[in-house]
Amino acid sequence: MNCPKCSSEVLGEIVVEGTTVDQCPNCKGTWFDEKELSLLLAEDSRVIASLQRGGEKEIADNKKGRCPRDHADLLRVYSSMDRSVTLDVCPDCHGIWVDGGEFEKLFAARRL
Repeated sequence: MNCPKCSSEVLGEIVVEGTTVDQCPNCKGTWFDEKELSLLLAEDSRVIASLQRGGEKEIADNKKGRCPRDHADLLRVYSSMDRSVTLDVCPDCHGIWVDGGEFEKLFAARRL
């Protein structure tokens, strides 16, 4: 799979509590298949530490991407948990792309 934001040609797999997500080694954005994001946001902070990497990059945040699974145009939506986070959602497979640094913001917002 290719990164929808920086076009890195290979997303690396990260296994967290039995859930495999795909992360870009370059921009640290992460692809969550349907229901994986909500599942991992419910975990303990020590468990999801590997997903809390990367800093926000304005270029990535403002760039529209394509789904790494089925190449559909991703829809950009504001997170209901933290309106400063823009999620990129696939209308077909329902996967979600979270730019580098945004998972940490979502994780912090879940406790509010």
